[in-house]
Amino acid sequence: MAAMALGACAANKPPSMKFTAPAGVETIAHAQVKMRDGVRLGATILKPAAPDGPWPTVLVRTPYKSEFDANGPFFRRLLEKGYAIVQVHERGRFLSEGRPGMLRRAGEDGWDTLDWIALQPWSDGNVATYGCSSSAENQLKLASLNHPAHKAMIAYSAGVGVAEIGPFREQGNFWRGGAWQQGWFNYFIGALQTHWPQLPPGLSDEERQRASTAFSIDNNNPFSQDDYARVRMHLPMIEMDTALGTTETEIKAYLARGPVDPYWSLDRVVDADQIRVPGLWAEALYDISARSTVAFFEKTRRENPDGSHAMVITNGKHCAFGGETAKQKIGDRPIGDPRFDYDGRQIAWLDWWMKGDEAAAKPAHPVTVYMAGANRWMEFDAVPWAGRDPSRTFFLSGGGAANTLKGDGMLVAEAPVAPVADRFTYDPANPVIAHGGEISGMGPDQKDGAFDQRVNEGRPDVLVYTSAPFTEDLAVFGYIEIELFVASDAPDTDFTVKLVDVAPDDTAWNIADSIQRMRYRDGEAKAVFMAPGEVYRITLPPMLAANVFLRGHRVRLEVSSSNFPSYARNLNTAADPYTSISTRIAANEVHHGGRRPSKLVLPVVKLPPR
Repeated sequence: MAAMALGACAANKPPSMKFTAPAGVETIAHAQVKMRDGVRLGATILKPAAPDGPWPTVLVRTPYKSEFDANGPFFRRLLEKGYAIVQVHERGRFLSEGRPGMLRRAGEDGWDTLDWIALQPWSDGNVATYGCSSSAENQLKLASLNHPAHKAMIAYSAGVGVAEIGPFREQGNFWRGGAWQQGWFNYFIGALQTHWPQLPPGLSDEERQRASTAFSIDNNNPFSQDDYARVRMHLPMIEMDTALGTTETEIKAYLARGPVDPYWSLDRVVDADQIRVPGLWAEALYDISARSTVAFFEKTRRENPDGSHAMVITNGKHCAFGGETAKQKIGDRPIGDPRFDYDGRQIAWLDWWMKGDEAAAKPAHPVTVYMAGANRWMEFDAVPWAGRDPSRTFFLSGGGAANTLKGDGMLVAEAPVAPVADRFTYDPANPVIAHGGEISGMGPDQKDGAFDQRVNEGRPDVLVYTSAPFTEDLAVFGYIEIELFVASDAPDTDFTVKLVDVAPDDTAWNIADSIQRMRYRDGEAKAVFMAPGEVYRITLPPMLAANVFLRGHRVRLEVSSSNFPSYARNLNTAADPYTSISTRIAANEVHHGGRRPSKLVLPVVKLPPR
């Protein structure tokens, strides 16, 4: 696996501020863009002052009030470089017509918007799409349609736009291993109400434009993190929004569909979809978006000519690209200086693909990643995968008492000969509370990032397996495989894992985590329940990491049955976990040694000299 070191980039996106267009820019607010079904979407158009048009155009489709303040410096540079900008509100949002919904008609409405832009007299017919989070997620289905005007895409933190890819059936980051990723319940409450104010029907385009200018709509969220903490244990889970006292959202419909349903692929990409639009991507490892999007990027990269797709992977949070400092932390963990010139890279990408500027710099390698621990940028030709690429295997071991940090759980290089089982009880009424990680919207105790995990490693329902200190650095980048042999006296339960970097002072930084709901161990399409005491071999959804375990550090694996509220609790019964109120305590087991070699497999890479 080719790897190269990169020097630190000094450029850093400044904090968000009120957007002001450069002098001479013409702004058209609330233009009406008609879709194929007659629905009209509201658009803001910015035309550059110079050079004379027609111009290439950057399109941002958004469910939010405005993308201009959050992207002000970049948008100013676009206008100064001779790009027009069009922001379009998705249907049903901020006086756009139609019924709102997450990514609703992302392909159809995106296609019709490209048609509309290409026909405008100020457009030269070349359009790029741009955005982070929802304004990136809605690009993926559109890009898979390969519209002739769609010349480039820039999509950051786009995971909700991916339904299924390889081993990931997250259906837009809503599920993982068959379990609901409950940690972003608050987003549905704050941003996905199903009833929005609308103008009266029957108005002309000009009347709608004038009326839209006369009104301002804000998407207010009256709930605090304390409110979310109050309801996060509510049963039945499908009534959690009702218990909170919110207006109607999509959360009930999402839970009712389950992890396999035709709905998920309507506005999201799947394995069969192919994107031919040249793409600039970015993902952050402390964001639930990363692992499925990086996997779809890798598929897309392999299906396209060299140089037409490139990815940046950071040890950061959702859509925090460009906000880093010279002394950055992810959670509580210091990770050095990960600043990077995203805006310059984006301008060069657009100049190359939109204007044919062969002097514009293109990424030298398709994958650029910031390696925590070593705290340096690296470049790779692909994202490695444990077991397929150079790897290091650690086997779970011990004498049957791996409970807590003081237990006898170990990670060893050779598979133990003697069969052993570690046992713990999991009570849904007392779940392990997440401390950091990838999603944090369900209480004031929830934060994204890396934090000292010893707060949970004293619990008897957390099994702790730790290696000996490393005598040299171990650089890990790529997809991580976990295979466990497990049993339970319950018909259903979860098994959760967490990869941890243990420093010489015993600080235990969480690197990545995963979960497997046992009723879906053979696939999410059909629930298959467990027989009491039978041992099952499971492979959890792969984790994704970019971390250097430095000399003197240790690698640790935590195993439990809850990581809440990042993942919804398993109630340990055969009932529907989202409509049921019945719970039971499960006696769970993790087997290792002999014919049941539970193991952790890490993809390892070489660090070139600085």
